[in-house]
Amino acid sequence: MSSFFGFTIGVRALGTSQKALEVIGHNIANINTRGHSRQEAVLATSRPEGMPGISSSTSAGQLGSGVKISEIRRLHDGYIENQLISEMQNAGKWDRGLQIFEQIETVFAEPSENGLRAMMDVYWNSWRDLEASPEDLSARKNLIENSESMCNLFKSIHSRLQLLQSDIDTEIVTQTVAINNYARQITELNKLIKQVAIAGDNPNDLMDRRDVIIKDLSHMINIDIRQSDFDQVNIFIGGTALVREEGFYQLEPVLNPASGFHDIKWEGSGRDAGITSGQLYSMINFRDDYLPEVIDRLDQMASALITETNAIHSSGYGLDGISTGYNFFSGTGIEDMGIEDQIADDTVLIAAASNPGQPGDNSNVLQIAGIRDSLILDGGTSTVDDYYNSLIVKIGIEAQQCLREQENTGLLINKINMRRESISGVSLDEELVNMVKYQHSYNAAARVIKVMDELFETVINELG
Repeated sequence: MSSFFGFTIGVRALGTSQKALEVIGHNIANINTRGHSRQEAVLATSRPEGMPGISSSTSAGQLGSGVKISEIRRLHDGYIENQLISEMQNAGKWDRGLQIFEQIETVFAEPSENGLRAMMDVYWNSWRDLEASPEDLSARKNLIENSESMCNLFKSIHSRLQLLQSDIDTEIVTQTVAINNYARQITELNKLIKQVAIAGDNPNDLMDRRDVIIKDLSHMINIDIRQSDFDQVNIFIGGTALVREEGFYQLEPVLNPASGFHDIKWEGSGRDAGITSGQLYSMINFRDDYLPEVIDRLDQMASALITETNAIHSSGYGLDGISTGYNFFSGTGIEDMGIEDQIADDTVLIAAASNPGQPGDNSNVLQIAGIRDSLILDGGTSTVDDYYNSLIVKIGIEAQQCLREQENTGLLINKINMRRESISGVSLDEELVNMVKYQHSYNAAARVIKVMDELFETVINELG
């Protein structure tokens, strides 16, 4: 056994304490770093002297050779991380859904003076004013102006809902590019992590960086994480690999000629991506299903209003007592809804009377005004007002459901994060306690070396 064996033990203790302090410093430096998992130096006794062998010492027992750091490990619970990733997918779906609901509610602006319901009230009241004074030209002009305003509001809501669809489609394409970029980053990190793992070290910070990217990815789209060799991960979407260890596969937006929007396919194969959750799922659902349904219901309402009004108006007579056969509305639906040019240019042609030669007759106006209370929608079960109100109520109820789901998911994510923080989070108080502990260890090791130095100095001086 070397005479400097005691020095070796002391030096090892110094190095170990210093390295442990460096790990603590790294934790403290990253206390506010997103996704950082607390690391700790795991201490173990180094290989003792006097192991069995031909040249083994004959002294009794084994003499320990000091301390070493066996590993610097990341405090991490894979089960909790998987729970968090799963709920992040739901959070992405509800978060984006609520944002789109808010945009839809802004388009309708209900209830308010600028909403379609208020505008339709003005429209129906204009017919009632004409009913009271069928020969009043100002009442006729007012009817035309308010009818045009209602038509323009119908078309404005329609175009804004279509624009929302187009904006969502653009965002879907953008998110597809982002998903591919995340897949590329995860693949690159997989490669680096494998290199470190093969070398026998723990790639703690690299795995933290990868976990952050995976969480961002899970917010966008449904993913399934599976561990692989050398701390690598495989990521699947609907059973198809997006990332497979050191390789990745891309999604691509493919323009659908029928809809004018982009479908998300696997690049090269044309297979559907199988999106079932996350922001991307919510956007596709609103673009392809929800918004078309809302637009279709508005179109049915506009079409029924046009058809019923024109059927009655074309059978009536104008203020001159002879003009008849004119439609009040032009167009067939919400996209081309308007007022017939002849009627807009000459209000005398508004057919208030049901019989010729009776300019004061208001019986035709009574029938048109009565459309408001007629069951002309939903297979003869709803009035125009009821139909529109049910649409607005439906949007409001579903928006509230989305809000509740978002809040519930948020609460669950907070609970999971608290569990994660209890394991992986950095506690400043705990780190400071450990810092003092290793500081004392360092000082004690230095004292051992000093005492050993004094012993050797005594021997050397005595031997002259």
